[in-house]
Amino acid sequence: MEIKFFKPKSEILQKYIEGYYFLTKKETEPTVEYLTFPNNYSIISVYQDTEIVFTENQALVREKIGNPFESDLICHYKKPIKIICEGNLNEVTFYFKPLGLNAFITKSLCYYTNNFFSKFFPFEDYEKTMLHILNENDFEKRCEMIENYWLSKLNGFSHPFLNELIVDLKNDYSMAELAKKYNTSRQNINKHFESNLCKTPSDFKKTQRFREALKSQMNNKNKNNLTSLSYDMLFYDQSHLIKDFKSLTGLTPKNFFKNISSQEDGEVNWLFV
Repeated sequence: MEIKFFKPKSEILQKYIEGYYFLTKKETEPTVEYLTFPNNYSIISVYQDTEIVFTENQALVREKIGNPFESDLICHYKKPIKIICEGNLNEVTFYFKPLGLNAFITKSLCYYTNNFFSKFFPFEDYEKTMLHILNENDFEKRCEMIENYWLSKLNGFSHPFLNELIVDLKNDYSMAELAKKYNTSRQNINKHFESNLCKTPSDFKKTQRFREALKSQMNNKNKNNLTSLSYDMLFYDQSHLIKDFKSLTGLTPKNFFKNISSQEDGEVNWLFV
């Protein structure tokens, strides 16, 4: 199985899209199983000649000739997802930054989601364009096609307070402080998070701390001890860090960092099983 990760070249798209990767797997290669962990991105995956079989916290991705196009969106999950890859696979996955996908769609993000994974067909020309991309063998050409397409769909996203509030939430403001700062109520903040991010502020904050801790450790050759890591990443203490890691990964931080596999310079972090 091969993964190639790209960041947008367009400065405009860089505001909304963290990056995207191409995954290819040959039928002769063995089945691949891995765990992927919660984050705050909106993730879109498109496939050719593939079917996805979903069970609780698991997705079997396998070749199916005659099912030419599959597109799925996932915005929020609180537990690790086990992915099983079988047969020939041709996949493109997009990582949209928090609120990033909202700049391209015409309705609130929650409109497009109803299940764990939701079928995602937002535009009339979406399937046709994505199939052209999947059928292009030159990855550089693929990147050009992808960027041109998303630029053509860019509408922008404006909100009275969400963009600024997310920055404050990352900086460990309390909900009471945020409600006061933006002259609104905690209930109203929750409502707008659910509508535009498909998660609660507390889930966003918990996931953000976890992702920042993961990034810090993967980029640091001299790994921080858990006490230092907990305070650097704004956990209350070491026990708080351990509790959140067990909740989001099913593992202690020690076992998680021992087994996690970093792909494409830390852009993709999976645990192969």
